[in-house]
Amino acid sequence: MVAMKNVEIIIGEGITEKYYFKSVKDAICNKPEAKPIKPYNLKELEKAIKQYAEGGYTTIHCLIDMDNKVKKAETLSNYIKLKEKYHNKTISDNKKGINCKVFFYESYPSTEVFFYYYFEYSTAEKTNEGLKSWLKQKCGYDTSERYLSNHSLHKEFKEHGGCFKEAIKNANNSVKSREEGNYSFTYTEIGGLVEKLGIKE
Repeated sequence: MVAMKNVEIIIGEGITEKYYFKSVKDAICNKPEAKPIKPYNLKELEKAIKQYAEGGYTTIHCLIDMDNKVKKAETLSNYIKLKEKYHNKTISDNKKGINCKVFFYESYPSTEVFFYYYFEYSTAEKTNEGLKSWLKQKCGYDTSERYLSNHSLHKEFKEHGGCFKEAIKNANNSVKSREEGNYSFTYTEIGGLVEKLGIKE
């Protein structure tokens, strides 16, 4: 039987989520670990969910970039099946001492839209590369590990005029405005995750 850690973990498709949630730890109440999945694909995501559930975590938050899910109908179909299997569900096994809740948080095109929402609000279709380029011009944003490990993303966004609470509000508004199944609509559910973790500032 595994020892229940009674802790949460965030898993994302790359290192960006790991460094962002490290940078924002002083602005939120709960401070879950954040780890990337490499190489990322749906099989690796499911493998990670099972691994962390069996490892004693009680809550798993999965951050999902939708731009690479909607390119092929088969990939989107497989993603929807995986989401239906795990999202807002509990993985439990009394004999093994497993009791873990799983949540999916989508962003289209990517997590970067939440960073964009620190500064501006739009639901017009955007690309991942377009958002990265915009953020680079705005505050020097870069997705290299060298940059991320030496810069607090949350601090950088605020120092360049961004607002955390506006990002959350904009994110929530984007979700409310989006019609279900519309994947050409810029939106992110990360605001809901941040609210669930508890906001300090």
